[in-house]
Amino acid sequence: MMKTLSLAFFVLTVASAAMAAPETTPTPAVCKADLKAWSGSGPESKTETLTIEQLHTRMNEMVACADEARHHWHSDKQVLMYLDTFYRTHSELADRAFDFITRHDLQGQFGEEEAAGTKPKN
Repeated sequence: MMKTLSLAFFVLTVASAAMAAPETTPTPAVCKADLKAWSGSGPESKTETLTIEQLHTRMNEMVACADEARHHWHSDKQVLMYLDTFYRTHSELADRAFDFITRHDLQGQFGEEEAAGTKPKN
């Protein structure tokens, strides 16, 4: 369980740094309601129809909810449930990126740049 908790804290740290924080911290009630809707079997749990912006918003909220739950010493299980929803949403984003790479025949370029250690210019 300690390894799981350490992994969860690491993920929260990395994800929080990599993603923009929500404009406002969601309340525990909002977190619980969204978690229930997004992790259930209803239409809101489907990520295939969400826009990229909606995917990012959902991921940001779930990271913020997990972070808040961790700060308030909620159970590890609750933190992991938020992170599970984050990862399911992130998986949809990754699938779309892979589909884009495949659709535009960019696999070779992607592989070459990754092998060469090429970093994007910002």
